[in-house]
Amino acid sequence: MAILGSIFTLLLAVLSVASLFIETPQSKPPNSAQFVIAGAVMFAAFAGIGIWTSVGLFRLRPWARTSILVFAGFLAAGSLFSLLITMAVPIPPEITASTEQSFRRVIAIIFGVPLAIGVWWLIQFNTRSTKAAFASPIAEAASLRPLSITIIAWASIFGGASCVIGILTRMPAFLFGGIFNGWTAGVIYAVFGALSLFIGKGLLDLREEARVLAIGWFGFSFVHASLVTLVPALRQRLIESQRAFTHNQQNPIAFDQGIVVYGMFAVAAIVAAAGIWFLVRNRAAFGRAENA
Repeated sequence: MAILGSIFTLLLAVLSVASLFIETPQSKPPNSAQFVIAGAVMFAAFAGIGIWTSVGLFRLRPWARTSILVFAGFLAAGSLFSLLITMAVPIPPEITASTEQSFRRVIAIIFGVPLAIGVWWLIQFNTRSTKAAFASPIAEAASLRPLSITIIAWASIFGGASCVIGILTRMPAFLFGGIFNGWTAGVIYAVFGALSLFIGKGLLDLREEARVLAIGWFGFSFVHASLVTLVPALRQRLIESQRAFTHNQQNPIAFDQGIVVYGMFAVAAIVAAAGIWFLVRNRAAFGRAENA
């Protein structure tokens, strides 16, 4: 399943690049080519990691089990979030009830299948027999690091690396109600990216300063998400910045973007709270690593 998914993801990368050479009558958003290329690069990276992980699974490598668990967690959470948000989007009034019902069913299949696969992998690779199959006598050093810390570390590394996309595509940065463009946005993405990479690498090495910094980073993310969502003026600024990406499209899809904002806040709150809880709960692991 992982290999098939990786091949499909690689195909999406190729089709994304191919779409740049197709002429369309509708106008395209500014910097659309950069966004398409950045998306294609991300798809290709995911495909490479998926194939690399699949080979490791065939060879029963312990790191491959960790990798597939991390990916399964993101797959399940992302699919669930996308499913809930899509189902909550109101359908335009000109759409008939039968068409709307068919649309909802298609969306349920599109996001329900990867959700089921992600949950299946999370259960399968956490069973006692699977853990025993992937156990390695030379993995004692790695066993000092809890799986939850590994997931947080790699999520931070991935988040830091993805900031490069924001820099290359000149994507505006939104921070506490302010919309930053140009080199200012690039600096913000660079600082956030470097901080996330530092935290991720430090958590992999079980360094105490990285754990404390990660708790502060999660707390900052929670405060920022709370203010943007609960303060009406800041929430409206975020919605306006999102609409700026589709203002020049002839037939933009109409939906309540406030739903997306509240959904993003819910995800940010859950992720931040879970991250802080795991970092506090596994504090002893960092102490054992220092003693070792």
